[in-house]
Amino acid sequence: MKRRNLLKCFPGAMAAPVALFSAPANGGEQTAQERFDWHLAELKRAAEELDPMISHWHLAHPKCAGDYLTLTARRVTGRYTGDGIYESGQETVTGGRVHYRVELTDAVIDGARTFKVSCSGEHRLLLEYVLETRIGKRVGVLS
Repeated sequence: MKRRNLLKCFPGAMAAPVALFSAPANGGEQTAQERFDWHLAELKRAAEELDPMISHWHLAHPKCAGDYLTLTARRVTGRYTGDGIYESGQETVTGGRVHYRVELTDAVIDGARTFKVSCSGEHRLLLEYVLETRIGKRVGVLS
């Protein structure tokens, strides 16, 4: 079997090539960094279209030769919709959910809002993107 015929076995393998990036604003060639940034933004956009619960991307550059370039994202389990009682985003071992008291604070750390989160004997100050990976839906109001 010829290589071209082998490629026909895979869906999409023979699709016509498409332009992978838009024309540069300055009318010339894009730099490698501009192409990298554009493709990274496209990857993030496509991933978020596939799963709208993906949030807070982090790109870790290698510190030395042989290290991996890693791109990670958090998957949110809930969104803050005002101070109140929220259930946990995941079930406990026994199948129940923990309830958290969540209150917005005035503090801002690295541009992110902070929240005072507490439940039976546990009190924390969490950044918004961390909170969204811990909480589920809002189940009550604060009294």
